[in-house]
Amino acid sequence: MAEPNDDQLDEPVLVPGPPDTAHPAVDETLLGLAELASAPLAEHHDRLAKAHEVLQETLDRSDDDRSDAAQPD
Repeated sequence: MAEPNDDQLDEPVLVPGPPDTAHPAVDETLLGLAELASAPLAEHHDRLAKAHEVLQETLDRSDDDRSDAAQPD
């Protein structure tokens, strides 16, 4: 039985980034959440609370308050 070669590198695993929503505040929030695993544990609560706040504010806005970029032509 062959022994594993410790000199060989595993193939890199490509992790997809967050989806592009065309809404800058949501995109920034999703990117921040994607990077949460590399943030210090002490920062997780504040980052999650901020993400919740931004996403909730975005969902609470009426269609009239949303940016023109999100409106169909």
